[in-house]
Amino acid sequence: MKSGCCEIGDNVYPQDETKLRESWIPGTTQSRHTCCDVKVSGNTSICKGCGNKGIPVEEITLKSLVKEPVLEAIENLDGFYFCESPACEVVYFNNEQQVYLHKEDVKVRVGIKETENPIPVCYCFGWTQERIFEQIKQLGYSTAVKEIGAKVKAKECACDIKNPSGRCCLGNVYNVVKRGMELYRIS
Repeated sequence: MKSGCCEIGDNVYPQDETKLRESWIPGTTQSRHTCCDVKVSGNTSICKGCGNKGIPVEEITLKSLVKEPVLEAIENLDGFYFCESPACEVVYFNNEQQVYLHKEDVKVRVGIKETENPIPVCYCFGWTQERIFEQIKQLGYSTAVKEIGAKVKAKECACDIKNPSGRCCLGNVYNVVKRGMELYRIS
């Protein structure tokens, strides 16, 4: 795990939903924490599959999640990006090397690109969209953000080697919980 990855303070994932929302950058799923910040530059970061900007991924993420025969065929693991577009077939790309990897090239299901259960949301602690939705249907709320946040704070996560994006999942988890609460709102 990267030093300082996903370190959070006690006030970042409070019970108060308003404060929870404030910990995320408006209009994105990115945390205000530096470990989750994404810096993108130039046209090398544009996915040719969908035209959207990708987010940089570290070599360790690729080594952990790309299937061996595919990984061995890549000359250099620098300069790869993760495509976050749900409809795009590309998972990882490097425009300079003209390398485009798809879901079948990756060892795990890529949650953001999946439409059928199980849809992974948190790779470190086994949370799926289905599990979150079931908890909401049964309890009227989900403990996912609080439980994952506590484990991240305890440095029990390994986002850089388990999550295809190479980043902390808490933004995505929060969005799935929010969607579940809207879908299964108990009157």
